Amino acid sequence: DNKILGFTFTETIIGTITATSVTMNKSKERRRRGNRNRKNETTTITEKSRHYTQIKSYLENGKQSSSAKNGASTLAPTLSYKPHNTLLVQFTEQTPTWYECGRNTPGRDDSLFTVAKNNKHSTANPSKNSLECIIKYRQLADEIYSHEVALSRSSNVSSIGEKDEKWVENTMKRGTLKDRIAAMSVVVGMDCIHKLYALDMLLDLAGCGVEGGNGGMTSIPNSRVGQMASEALSDLFANTLLPKDRKLLSLEGRPLYLYDDNKRTLSPRILLLWRYEEMLKQRYASYLSRYLGRTLSGEDEPSKKNALTTASFLLKEVPEGEEILLAMIVNKIGDPVRKIASAAGHQLRMILEEHPVMVNVVAREVQQLAHRPHLSPRALYNCIIFLNQLQLSNDDDNADDGTYSKGTNASLPTSLINTYFHLFEMTIKKDDTAKKKGSKQQSKGDSSGIKSRLLSALLTGVNRAHPYLPKKDAAMEEHVDALYRISHTAPPAASTQALMLLFQLAIGSGEGNEGEQVGDSSVARKDRFYRALYSKLSVGEMFAGRQLTLFFNLLYKAMKYDTSPERISAFSKRLLHTVLHQPSSIICGALFLLSEIVRCHPGLNTDITSSVEAIFDPTKREPRAAFSDKVTLSKSLWELSLLSHHFHPSVAKFTANSNGNISYTGDPLKDFALT
Repeated sequence: DNKILGFTFTETIIGTITATSVTMNKSKERRRRGNRNRKNETTTITEKSRHYTQIKSYLENGKQSSSAKNGASTLAPTLSYKPHNTLLVQFTEQTPTWYECGRNTPGRDDSLFTVAKNNKHSTANPSKNSLECIIKYRQLADEIYSHEVALSRSSNVSSIGEKDEKWVENTMKRGTLKDRIAAMSVVVGMDCIHKLYALDMLLDLAGCGVEGGNGGMTSIPNSRVGQMASEALSDLFANTLLPKDRKLLSLEGRPLYLYDDNKRTLSPRILLLWRYEEMLKQRYASYLSRYLGRTLSGEDEPSKKNALTTASFLLKEVPEGEEILLAMIVNKIGDPVRKIASAAGHQLRMILEEHPVMVNVVAREVQQLAHRPHLSPRALYNCIIFLNQLQLSNDDDNADDGTYSKGTNASLPTSLINTYFHLFEMTIKKDDTAKKKGSKQQSKGDSSGIKSRLLSALLTGVNRAHPYLPKKDAAMEEHVDALYRISHTAPPAASTQALMLLFQLAIGSGEGNEGEQVGDSSVARKDRFYRALYSKLSVGEMFAGRQLTLFFNLLYKAMKYDTSPERISAFSKRLLHTVLHQPSSIICGALFLLSEIVRCHPGLNTDITSSVEAIFDPTKREPRAAFSDKVTLSKSLWELSLLSHHFHPSVAKFTANSNGNISYTGDPLKDFALT
């Protein structure tokens, strides 16, 4: 009867079956192995026998406790059922998969969480099943499943497709490797519940068979065999076996305690489906951990690439095991092989293209990898590069309230900026420690190159995330000192990135503020920024390298939005004084920049009558105090008279029109370069 499960209390039958099964298995094992290996004898017991053994020990303990209490029985009764005569699960056009069977049956999709939610109880701490309850229902489900498989085999023998069935079975055992794998895939796809042994055979080929499966194979197979079996398994799991809208549940997550008091009845079909779902969950977990995990941690580069592709495919298709798969892929960002690390980042970006909602989860996993101790500089650099390429937006719940939190509820841009600055502080501490110890490794070119790229990548990420921060980002002041430290001590590329961010904080946030207190703080931020930028103009290294275009762009915006004529004049004087001995392309770029500044501030060339000649002091840290008095820009730049006689004709022509009359639409840094 497949409608209602009848409960009877049996104890003697289970004990007899258990003792007989264990004795037979041990005797067979001894005859097979002989007396030579008796010391290392191991008995392979099926999954059903192991459950019988657990029930037997439980019953014996229950007898002892009951006799100790003068016959008061405290043991939970075991369960049995009336064997059914027809198949409980049959696939049709309406129910082509196992997880669609019994959809209309009450309690089919019940879980501890849903029951607690429907009963208006706390879903944080729902009711749990006892261990005894789980054991006895699992043992009963195994009996139902064994009887269901036996019925399926008997029905196939008497069916019209008996020859086809035998041919497929023979192909799985004696065919070529491709034919065997194809036959196993066809068998699992046609009847996944009653042909579970075919799935176990595929898992054995991949070297990840579960205990109690077909042989329990644990040896590592050939990479080609494992790869072919893995391709078939991933296709079966994604398209046939696993649901796409939920995760799998084990019996521990089912409300079995509701049926333990005999007030409610549980359909044997539902219990069978629940048990099959648990067995499928175990096999999928074994495939992820024992095949994909082992392959990704191996040394074979082609196999690791294929495993990365498989893990990404499964993560995009099914929700089951997504935490394990995501951790596997993210961990490969730190792989010592550059191709593998690049492939891992590419797969993560492909996942985010298909599932953009996962951006916060993926970013958190990568951030945890970046904070891992003893991480190599190259792996850390790969993590930062990936975080810099994330798509950010202002559509964040925490971005509208003006908060800048370091907690778990912080928005993604806020979390990224906190991560960047924390990593920067850790990098600086490592450098200081190495200098104190007198390490010679810091002098190596590769180490210094990694450090320079690392700092530049960190500041690039800060510059990308800063526009998406809440408007009231007062807490960014915590990191201002660190930015100024970078601008003064870091290489030119990182220093330029730091100054660009400081410009956004000082000039961008200072515009449009009203009130005396806000105005004073804005002026202080601007003065500090301009002092830092003014000090970098005298560093010749700032005018060489790939950051030169960014530096000139920053210099132009800073001078354009400045409201102090004295400071603009000091910047112009130091700029021309520094580029005087630079290549022609840099001189032309500086003259073109000066012409645009004069066009924006025409008052710089206004004649000023003064009895005292203004003197420029290059040692002053404050640019507004560099000239002793107000000056006319065109009269104070004696460098222009030298440049008017420059050997390069473009430099001489730009010098003649440097009062705002240069008409040029190209890029002088590229057009006038010698290389």
